[in-house]
Amino acid sequence: MKVKFVLVAGMVLSVASLSAQASELRVKGAIVPASCSFTMTNAVFDYGDIRPSSLSETQYTRLTAKSTPFAVKCEGSALTAVGLKAVDNRSSSKVPGIVSSIDQGYTDNYNYGLGLSSKGQKIGGYAVHVQNSIADGRTVRTVTSADNGNTWTNYRSNALGQGGDVIAWWGGSGAQTPLKVNSVSGNIQIITFINKKSALDVGSKIELDGHATLELRYL
Repeated sequence: MKVKFVLVAGMVLSVASLSAQASELRVKGAIVPASCSFTMTNAVFDYGDIRPSSLSETQYTRLTAKSTPFAVKCEGSALTAVGLKAVDNRSSSKVPGIVSSIDQGYTDNYNYGLGLSSKGQKIGGYAVHVQNSIADGRTVRTVTSADNGNTWTNYRSNALGQGGDVIAWWGGSGAQTPLKVNSVSGNIQIITFINKKSALDVGSKIELDGHATLELRYL
């Protein structure tokens, strides 16, 4: 009996020793959307010298619209739903209501500031538009979301708002949801307004200082 007991105990210890040598196996990785890039041919819109005599004393002065080509390209042949989002880096300088003359729907959500003069005066504002879009060889329209991509609507002005606004591309029929695209090209257009001359000290040089960040957003 004593011998049998010792043998059984030895077997148990041997199994325990084998268990202590076990190793864990894990499987890791991530499924990510294709990498896409956003570029503009010219990111600086320069109005050059503006004569004070060309400005209205009592009304906002609308300048000539300017535009530059843009391109979105996703790697390989991958189709990805993407959109554009904007941040106004001069938001504290916006003149309330200055872009509303474009259309009644242009609230200050579409108003980007032009910076402050050396005397702290608000210089003006501008609106940003995404125009003439072609996605993968066909003409497309834009859809806009005001809640970071949860819901979408076709906003005919193609204006790019701020805050939770995202603008994306749509085929023009069926559900108004963003297309999955491989490439998009078109124009970024700005419409610019200068504040009333009565609100500015035009006796000294005033530098327009609009500055916004356009970000490609994966949807």
